[in-house]
Amino acid sequence: MTDKVKPRRAPIRAVFRAPAVAINVLVAMMTVFSAYGGMFDPEVCVVAALVAMTLPLLLMAGALCLLIDIFFWQRLIPVIILGWLVSLPPLLSYSPLNFPRHELTPEEKERSFTLLTYNVLHLWDFRGKVEGLERNATLDYILSTDADILNLQEMDVVIPEDPWKVTPEQMYEIHSRYPYGYLNAGKQLGVLSKYPIEHIKLDITPEMAWRMACFRIDIMGDTVYLFNVHLQSIGLTAEDKEIYMRLYDNPPTHKEFAKEFEEVKTRLIGKLTDAFRERAKQARVLRQCIDSIGGNCIVAGDFNDIQDCYAVRTVMGDDMTDAYAESAFGPTITYHGNRFYFHIDQVLYRGNFHSVDIIRGDCPASDHYPLLTTFVMDTPKPREDAPPQNE
Repeated sequence: MTDKVKPRRAPIRAVFRAPAVAINVLVAMMTVFSAYGGMFDPEVCVVAALVAMTLPLLLMAGALCLLIDIFFWQRLIPVIILGWLVSLPPLLSYSPLNFPRHELTPEEKERSFTLLTYNVLHLWDFRGKVEGLERNATLDYILSTDADILNLQEMDVVIPEDPWKVTPEQMYEIHSRYPYGYLNAGKQLGVLSKYPIEHIKLDITPEMAWRMACFRIDIMGDTVYLFNVHLQSIGLTAEDKEIYMRLYDNPPTHKEFAKEFEEVKTRLIGKLTDAFRERAKQARVLRQCIDSIGGNCIVAGDFNDIQDCYAVRTVMGDDMTDAYAESAFGPTITYHGNRFYFHIDQVLYRGNFHSVDIIRGDCPASDHYPLLTTFVMDTPKPREDAPPQNE
């Protein structure tokens, strides 16, 4: 009686080994390329900027590969992990791990101030439904934060108006709470403040005046320069958005999908490319203005681009800090319109203060979510030539 021969499984594993290795290596390499894509000037390598936007998808792909490797290809586990380790600095900027949340001491509270940056969409309601609302939802959210400084983009002159439910009571609360304010008329860049502010005229072109405005703010005896920015958007038309939404909500047949996807890809990539390059130019001008003014500085607003992109890196230089990377926990999105989900609103700073907390609000009235940052002024260092204190 002969023994039964067990089927050999090794050849089957061998068939899939090469594709498994290739996929793991490709995902790891693309993750690294995406994480550092912001280091490349879009004028030279726009592909890097495009790939940088896919980082969340590549991280999910890496996690899936790792899960499969644990069960079937244990020897490939180090490949994905190595890609993450090499990409660690940008990954910690994308998804910081500042835990637990900082609690202000009584002494720190005395030296703290808050800044709310928010693209308010002209105070329209992005949801398009205001029948059941008695007050403007965006203004109600802004008032609920009681932030010391409001840094607003797409902000028009506010008047009580029925279509968007801006009430006289809200107007009174805004004006009474924020005695200092400036609106870059027509350019939709506004600042409201509890601290005295002064608009600084910059030596920039009229086009750049639409993209940035500078203010001197007296905060607890210190001068802080605030740059309110709204960099170049992608510029999608209503037709572009309609095609994209149709693909997202009602997937067509394979043939129709291929045709419409090619149309969307051509339009979107072309407009993204132009926007990346234009933002790079605007960021260089912004950085020149920051250098010319010097001192304590906050740059906040709608960058229309992700963290660690070329524009953000250019503005930061080697002397500014990303408040989100410094004080937050986990990834976030600040834009949620038209099924695009990205973190494109930023808060950067330098000077004798530091961020201790940053919160993303969840008010859906605008197509952007707001960011509320808490800063603490550093304790002044005693001068070396100061006379000794009497005991």
